[in-house]
Amino acid sequence: MSRVACGTPALGGQLVVTTLVRDGVLQLGLRAVLATASVVSEVTHCENWDEVEVALRSSPVDILFLHESDYSSDCGVPDDVRGLRPKILLLLSDTGLDENILAGPFPPDGFLVQGELTAAAVEDALQRMAGGEVPMPASLARVLLERASGPGRIRQRRDAALTRRENEVLLLLAEGLSNKQIARRLKISSHGAKRIVASLLLKLGAPNRTAAVVTAIQMGLIMH
Repeated sequence: MSRVACGTPALGGQLVVTTLVRDGVLQLGLRAVLATASVVSEVTHCENWDEVEVALRSSPVDILFLHESDYSSDCGVPDDVRGLRPKILLLLSDTGLDENILAGPFPPDGFLVQGELTAAAVEDALQRMAGGEVPMPASLARVLLERASGPGRIRQRRDAALTRRENEVLLLLAEGLSNKQIARRLKISSHGAKRIVASLLLKLGAPNRTAAVVTAIQMGLIMH
């Protein structure tokens, strides 16, 4: 386990990140990216789950960056030293997302796809997670929608009592848009977009944006 203090944290936006990515090449790239990310103040790189648990017991952790090979929906991520569960940023090998990852009580809070992993993508994902959003690459959102509308997929439509605006926002969530992008698309304020997203999560009983999209697909509220 190695802990690195980053030299250029953003004022008011400092994040403590712990990673578990065992692939040597990926780990080296991730170390370089996180060392210069403006929203990161400290990074701990772990080699196994035992080291992750030590890191969580030792200091506050805002985001736990995991590779999908080390994650399951019921993996039981422990709380950190503050008694808080860190947000999970999951690195996927490709867009072929295992549905079991979304099936548990605590789905990941954000996604990145290995083939689209760039410094800008990592920085954007961290910033969005710090702002309470769930980053999802557009390529992954498209795969989820295509899978939901595939042959043999049975959906039972249920009434979630969504307003016209909430339905519009739901479709944009499924495209992977951020609150700011939703606001621009609908010509509303960022605060208004954030409020509508919060209302959607409440009505759909979803802990985050990813779960909201999956729930909406299952309910037949999103048609591809």
